[in-house]
Parts: sequence; structure tokens; C-alpha cells
Amino acid sequence: MDNEQIRALLKKYNSGKCTEEEMLWIEKSFFEFNEQDIELSYKKLEGLKKQTYSHLPKPTTKFNGLRILISAATAAAIIAIAIYIFLPHTPNNTAASLNLAEHILAKGNVAQIKLSNGKTIQLDESKNEITINASSIAYADGTKIEIANDVLEQTISTPRGGEYQIVLSDGTKVWLNAATVLQYPTSFREQAKRSVRLVSGEAYFEVAKDKKHPFIVNTSGQTLTVLGTHFNIKAYQSEVKTTLLEGAVKINSASQSDSIRLKPGEQSLAVGNKFQKRNADIDLEMAWKNGRMKFRNATLQSMLPEVERWYNIQIEYEGKTPDIHLTGGISRKSSLATLLKLLQMSGVNFTLNERQGIKTLTIKS
Repeated sequence: MDNEQIRALLKKYNSGKCTEEEMLWIEKSFFEFNEQDIELSYKKLEGLKKQTYSHLPKPTTKFNGLRILISAATAAAIIAIAIYIFLPHTPNNTAASLNLAEHILAKGNVAQIKLSNGKTIQLDESKNEITINASSIAYADGTKIEIANDVLEQTISTPRGGEYQIVLSDGTKVWLNAATVLQYPTSFREQAKRSVRLVSGEAYFEVAKDKKHPFIVNTSGQTLTVLGTHFNIKAYQSEVKTTLLEGAVKINSASQSDSIRLKPGEQSLAVGNKFQKRNADIDLEMAWKNGRMKFRNATLQSMLPEVERWYNIQIEYEGKTPDIHLTGGISRKSSLATLLKLLQMSGVNFTLNERQGIKTLTIKS
């Protein structure tokens, strides 16, 4: 497979004209390549090109409905070479944008807790989890922060680019994604129901089992009730998306006019007072919790809000939004430049500028 064939296949993919086998091959190649957490550079890609071309098998693969025979490792190398092909012709303004993006990283373990008595606690960034007790907040290493007995409620929040884990007083574990706000009682004792509120953002729950005390998660658009299960709720905008991994859940709309039950592997979307149910792509939905940012056949407008939140940047569009669908994935520890190089390879034009401390990514038509 030569350079022109690679170009043609990628363009065919972005235009939606690939066969099913071609599409699966490209998507698998993207994920295989990006799982390696490789920081792209011209020097590395040039070396990779020299190494892989000498080891590539002679073209025995035909894409017209025949089974793809190229190995995943070779496919990953071909994708890397495709990136190499696109990058050498980088315009100066794009090169400057990539240079700036190299220094844009997520904040990591950043969060704060606001107590009901008005006190605010900035959590330790060198740690990633806290446990809530009746009279203290404890880190995994045993370090404790004492709290007053009159603190009945707490609110934990992460900024853009931040994440944290929390263990509630009943043993329920919650992973908080970037730009997330969760309210909960200091203790569930003497309460018939274990009720929390996901004010905004995204959180993954592993609920401690307690048949006598249902666990309830309230959001702006729905109320979810469980006894003990694993699920993810995404509530950044007016739509609330719930993905079930284990157990069973019942969800009621805020107006109580509609309800739905989910089984493992299913997902609900709350729009207004109605629910839609569909099968979930668990790997994609839980990528954020596992330290990855993944997208499959996604439009720019559907994937860039996550980029905006994680890298704490602003995104704007100049002219018509490019009508392309993208597949890929990077480590959430990677710089913004890693993602922008994938966009560049797919033919997306952009500039990245910083003014008065605000970084803005402009997508051009």
C-alpha cells in the first residue's frame, strides 16, 4: 500500500464512502496506534516510516468486499505513516498552533469541596481520591481533614481539565469528570433514601449495595433509582445520558410523566420529559474514566465539546463546519497537540491563539 492509496482510503473514509470492512480496518488501526500513547514528532515519524516500509508485506489486500489480512501492528504503522505524509506540508500558522498546543495539558487531580457552613476545602492535587466520614474527609494515605459536626451537606466540584474520585459515607464510589458538580449529604445515617444530586457534568457511580436504602441520583432532567449497581451519567447540557454497566436502574423524568428501565449495556437519553433507549458503546462511554479520550465516526461538533472541557479552551467555528466524521483516541495525559495532529491528518484546518490568558481553537471551513 503506497502513499496515494493511504491518502485515497482516508479521504474515502471521511466522505463516508468506505465499505464496512474498510471502515473497520481504519477504525481498528486508529485505536491501535493511539493506544500506544506516542507523542508525535517529525523525527519519530520519519524514523518509523523508514522502519516500517522495509517490513510491510507486498500488497495482497483488496478492499472490494474481501477480508482484510493486514495485521493490527502493520495497520498501526500505516496510520502513523499517513500522519507523516500529511504533516510535512504544515503551513506556518498551523505549525505555530501546534507549538502552542504542545504546552496545553489538562489539570489532572483538581477539585474542591464546599461545606454547608460556607467553608471551602481545596483538595490535594498530589492525590486522587477522598473518603467522606461523619466528622472528617480522609485521603487514601490516611491523611484527614476534620470538619464541624454541623456540616450536613457538601458539594464537590471539578474545574475544566480536572477530575477526582470520592467515596461517599455509605461506601459508594464516584468518579468525577471535568467541569462536574456533585452534591451529597455528609452522612446517610437515619435516612430512608441515599439521595445525591448531579448538578452538572459527568460522573460514574459504583453504588454500595443496600436493599433497604435505595440510592437516588437527581439531575435537572431525571431521577435515577438503584439499590446497588454501576452506571454513568452525563449531564453537561439539556440532554441527560445514562449508561448502565451492571445491575438495573429505573429512571423517572423530572415531571414524572415518563419512566424507563435499563439493563446492562443499555443507554437512555432524556430529552425534555421523554426518554429514548438504545444500546451503548461501553468502551467509548467509559473511556474518560479509564484515562482515554475516544471517538468513533463522530462529527466535529459532537466531539469538540469534550476537548473544550478537558483542555480548558474555547472553540469557535469560522465559516461552514467541515462535514467529516472522525475516529481515533488519545491518552487524556497527552497534550492538545496530539489531538490536533489527528485532526490535521483528517483534513481539518484550524488555528490556536491565546489572548489575555484565554486559548481559542478556531475550526475553519
